[in-house]
Amino acid sequence: MFSTATLVQTASAVPYSLLFSMTIYLALLGGVALFFRPLLVGIGRALYLTVRPRPSKSALPSKSA
Repeated sequence: MFSTATLVQTASAVPYSLLFSMTIYLALLGGVALFFRPLLVGIGRALYLTVRPRPSKSALPSKSA
């Protein structure tokens, strides 16, 4: 009984306009991230290759069977 009263008081203290606006902002941010995902993945791969470049073909062991 006491935990229910505590939850109701906590829920009534939440400003719904702030909660609504944060939900809208997170949805917009998610939409932009999904739209620009290929670009963001390419930037991530370029940054990874900047830190850890691939070995050149001459440095790779030859795979002649």
